[in-house]
Amino acid sequence: MPLLVSLGYGEMYSALAFLLGSGTSAALGALGYWTCRDAPEATQWQGMLVAATGWLAVAVVGAVPLTAAAHLTPPEVAQSFVPAGESYTPSLYNFKNPLHAFFESMSAFTTTGLTMSVHEPSVGRGVLLYRSLGPWIGGAGMIVLALAILRTPSGTAGFSLYQAEGRSTKVRPNIVETTRVLWRVYVGLTLGVAVYLAVGTFLILPDYGVAATLFDAVNHAMTGQSTGGFSTLDDSIAGYGSYAMDVLHIPAMLLGAVALPVYYGILETRSVRALWEDVQARMFGAMLLVGTPLLIALLWTVPAVANPVREGLFQFATALSTTGWQTSAIGDWSDGAVLFIVFGAMIVGGSAGATVGGIKLVRIYALVRGVRWQIVRAFLPRHAAVRFRMGKRRLDRDAMHDEISQAAVLTGLYLFLMMASAVALTYLIDPSYSLADIIFESATAQGTVGLSAGVTRPAMNAWAEGILIFQMWIGRLEIFPVFVLLRSLLAGTGPARP
Repeated sequence: MPLLVSLGYGEMYSALAFLLGSGTSAALGALGYWTCRDAPEATQWQGMLVAATGWLAVAVVGAVPLTAAAHLTPPEVAQSFVPAGESYTPSLYNFKNPLHAFFESMSAFTTTGLTMSVHEPSVGRGVLLYRSLGPWIGGAGMIVLALAILRTPSGTAGFSLYQAEGRSTKVRPNIVETTRVLWRVYVGLTLGVAVYLAVGTFLILPDYGVAATLFDAVNHAMTGQSTGGFSTLDDSIAGYGSYAMDVLHIPAMLLGAVALPVYYGILETRSVRALWEDVQARMFGAMLLVGTPLLIALLWTVPAVANPVREGLFQFATALSTTGWQTSAIGDWSDGAVLFIVFGAMIVGGSAGATVGGIKLVRIYALVRGVRWQIVRAFLPRHAAVRFRMGKRRLDRDAMHDEISQAAVLTGLYLFLMMASAVALTYLIDPSYSLADIIFESATAQGTVGLSAGVTRPAMNAWAEGILIFQMWIGRLEIFPVFVLLRSLLAGTGPARP
């Protein structure tokens, strides 16, 4: 698709780069398939290995066309990508550095949205579409896509692969049917958002141009529904310079934060009641209602924030949904506002089963229920038969204990890795950035949010860039598949012993 778009816009060198990228991917895929054609069905730990190594391989191969386009495109052609009236160096050339290309690819497929494209329009239309297509595919999941369209295992092996990518809900008895249904829902939502954004842009900015409106609508529909956060504009959505355009894009972010099975339930029942019955959707709405005015209040005392209501409304929605579209210079915020949006939105994220990052609302709900249970149990007999509700599910004491334990372990690991990375970054990042800015950048990478306080840039330390890449990878896969991979590498082949 990016190859065809490059040809349509006359970007022949970019088209050649995508051809080289496709050839590289196909050759490696054929080699892998031929080598592993007689492999047995994957067990649960092998499914985690597939997820961890597969996502890493996709990010590596995904960097090939970016680096190729940067090296193949002559200076006069690259300069033509720069908008009229601007004189900066094309950002396409940032990808001559393979590490920057790998960073961009990992950020795309993990739906993070941090970028080395300082001036996005100057990378060319084909590369812009490629950057949007990456998070759209990564949002629903590469393994989920493979299960939906390729000849892959079903049953226990298929479900192991499905779970390894952070999924658990089946809307059909068969896992392959489940993935196909969810992909149809995902595609339908994306098309609907694209139409919505195109019509809205025509009404708000009638002089923007038909071609530009359609191109932006398609790209922003993919990066909004996937909560990926890449944009076709300098300064993200702020590049429109319109409050109405800010508001227009808020629903596109919020839709991506709702679990895909909920949309399937709405379609099946032909009622929005499924949305209200979903505990994560209710929590998400409540957090928006409480968190938005609090952020606005914190921004009210920041001199650099010209319009606290406008910036607070948009930035809390983009942080909680982990989309990462940006309309504010977060590096100019007070430390209190920065830390509030980190711990009040970014590390929480949206619904499990959606395309979001973060710890996920279902785990926060389990932890809250766990705290309540610890208080209530003091008033109950030791052997009292108690059942708990987790949304629509009813759990006995042991099942509830397992649910809370899993949520607590992942949350503890998540926070430890985020803070450990932030400590490491303090030794690698320009000292002009505050500790709050560094914590923010660590949280935005691991939560696959994509907002930036200005730390992420092509001139950053290479080791710091590597840490952020690792955080995006481990954050998208919810830690455990990467830990299984590392443990297997240390212990040799075969499942690791306790």
